[in-house]
Amino acid sequence: MRKRQNVLKEPLQSEQDFAVFLRRVREESGVSGGELAEGLMDVSQLSRIESENRPVCKTLRNRLLGRLGITPDMYENLLNNEDYAEWEWQHKILWAIDQNNFPETERLIKHYETQEASDDKTKQQFCLVMRAEILKLQGAGTTELATYYKDAVRLTVPEVEQVYVKSKLLSVLEVNAVLEYEYYRETVRKENGTLVSGFAAKCRFWMDYVANSFYDELSMAKIYPKIACYYFREVMSDNYIRTLPDMEQFQRICDDALELLRNTGRTFYLVELLEYKDKILKDMIKLLTESGSDREIGKYQMALKESEELQNLLKQLYAEYDVLTYMQDCTYLYRQRWVFAIGDVLRIRRNMLGLTQEELCDGICSVKSLRRAEKRQTNMQREPLGKILRRLGLSKEVQKTALVTNDREVLQLMAEMAFCRNNREAGKAKLLLNQLKAKICIEIPENRQYVMEAEASIGLMERGITGKEFAAREEKALQCTLDTRRMYSMDEVYLTETEMTCIRQQLKWLDNTEKRRKINFLIRFFEKIENEARLTDYIAMYEFVMERVTSELGNIGDHTLATELDRKALHSILRCRRIYMVHAFLYDILWNENEQKAYTGQSIQKKMADVLMQCIVFSHFNKCTFYEKLYMDKMYQVTYMS
Repeated sequence: MRKRQNVLKEPLQSEQDFAVFLRRVREESGVSGGELAEGLMDVSQLSRIESENRPVCKTLRNRLLGRLGITPDMYENLLNNEDYAEWEWQHKILWAIDQNNFPETERLIKHYETQEASDDKTKQQFCLVMRAEILKLQGAGTTELATYYKDAVRLTVPEVEQVYVKSKLLSVLEVNAVLEYEYYRETVRKENGTLVSGFAAKCRFWMDYVANSFYDELSMAKIYPKIACYYFREVMSDNYIRTLPDMEQFQRICDDALELLRNTGRTFYLVELLEYKDKILKDMIKLLTESGSDREIGKYQMALKESEELQNLLKQLYAEYDVLTYMQDCTYLYRQRWVFAIGDVLRIRRNMLGLTQEELCDGICSVKSLRRAEKRQTNMQREPLGKILRRLGLSKEVQKTALVTNDREVLQLMAEMAFCRNNREAGKAKLLLNQLKAKICIEIPENRQYVMEAEASIGLMERGITGKEFAAREEKALQCTLDTRRMYSMDEVYLTETEMTCIRQQLKWLDNTEKRRKINFLIRFFEKIENEARLTDYIAMYEFVMERVTSELGNIGDHTLATELDRKALHSILRCRRIYMVHAFLYDILWNENEQKAYTGQSIQKKMADVLMQCIVFSHFNKCTFYEKLYMDKMYQVTYMS
């Protein structure tokens, strides 16, 4: 599999467009139309998509981008009526599986299958994989599972055996289906006493495939740890004789998988990997001891201690928050993010800005057209829809990142800058921002807003502006796309993730009255989403926002509500297999308890030391160096200065 090449490009001074973006990424990756389309559609159909002569549904957009290594998690989604109905069905099915409601899952899948287009392979594949997942959870036989996964795989990878001799372009979803198919096919052979072909070797193939693919880091984090665990399950059995070189190789594989999870703040198969790492390290120490060699034993013992510590803390947290310790299904691969119906957005955003339908339509389209769109009775034509969205302060593109761009490298710069900002590396963040600005069109309001917000944050880190000035600049950035005068008292709002970020960032520097008003607004926003059982699809922003909300509630003395929200957030992010902000919520719970106990003269010094150690472990795992140092300083104060 060929890796993408870094090439210099002129920035595209236009709004993000799926067809343009797809063609650009494909060409930069050196992928032919035939390679990308294989198993999904004819090359002529792909050509029509890239030339904007054929509409493409959301599931197929995701699959095409997925084959080029771009995770859907990067995007906010405004969906037309058909795509939104599609998303709702898939969301309901995923939610029913999550709740272990198998009769309801089966009912939903059957109903969903009746609405499929006969040639929509991605939807058919989704149904087959979901049915296999519920059968697996119910303990179905391996033969039945092998059949379902085989049928699912062959929809888009009809000659799956050829993958091992001729490179094919596959998405993470397809790799997952092939992995399950190979596992259950081989299990059936073993049960029948048939000579097996070597599942471990195929796992090694898929690990190499993923490592050398176009996949971005989050795409790799979703599948590589799973393949590694399937591999270890095979080679760590009693049927294999393991030498020291074998164990060293196993350790490298395990560490590669763990590194992907560290870099992305995810816990996909993390406990399983840590358990395998323990076995690997113990075997290595045993082999070295038996051979009379003490080389590197101390290093392995230290690594074993760290692995066991993280593993035990995770298991304790999962038990405390009633979350399954081990991964049990693949539904996490199909989660979307920030999904709204375009019709709802038009109506909500218009009301937020205080516009009548006549005012919004003036000079663009008929009021009847807008009215029908807002009721989700019809889809608007692309050109007038784009103009309406721009009048509402939004990009015309319905699948977009925080920045409106056609440049894949901008996505990487955004991720790197977020990491630097989190660790308070202002100089590096400023350098990355300058590189990013050279690749985007600042005239687009959403891009200007993103840059203004980032510049304000970096300015605060550098202590070039005061907290009050920072809050004012965040408000000014927010007003690039919004008039906020009516917004905070409204029950129904639509915000982009950057707009939500601007509000979140201000909180620390506002007076208590204004702070409480905006906190209540943010709580209402996410409570509405939670009541609709949609929090899993908004979890990234929920995690980010609630960390600040709970911190500021504690600062204004509402320790009880802060702790309640901390615990709710921890439960949600652990269930969604996220770990990046766990340390922050644990520390906030500790801080609130300490403040409350202080009123009665009680001390929680021992508990403080225990929780601070947990915070150090989790922040270290996530490479949050700023917070790791912060917790270590506080640990020193608790231990030596009390």
